[in-house]
Amino acid sequence: MNDYGFFYSWLAVFFAILATVIWRFIGVVMASRIPADGPVMVWVNTMAYAMVSAVLLLILVRPIGVLATTSLDHRLIGLFAGLLVMFFSKRLIFSLFCGVCAFAIAIHII
Repeated sequence: MNDYGFFYSWLAVFFAILATVIWRFIGVVMASRIPADGPVMVWVNTMAYAMVSAVLLLILVRPIGVLATTSLDHRLIGLFAGLLVMFFSKRLIFSLFCGVCAFAIAIHII
C-alpha cells in the first residue's frame, strides 16, 4: 500500500472542503426560495433527524474503538439515563453529562 504524500493529503482536504462549501452555498441560495414550513423542509428535517438517529444507533449497537470494549448493557444504561434526564430537565448539556456519568458508573460497578 502506498502512503499519500504531503501534497496529496492537502489536495484531499481541499476537495473535501470544496465539496462541503458547494452544498452549503446551494443551501444558502435555495433557503430564501423554500418556505420554512413547506413539505420540502418537512422532508429535509425528517431526513436529517433520521440520519442522526441512525448514526447514533449504529454507534450504540456496533461501536468501534475503545467503546467496543464495553458491553451493550453499559451503553444502554448511559443512553436511558441521558434520555430520562432530558425528558425531565429539557437541558441538553446537563442530560449529556448525566448520561456519560451513568455510563461511567455502570462500567465501574456492573
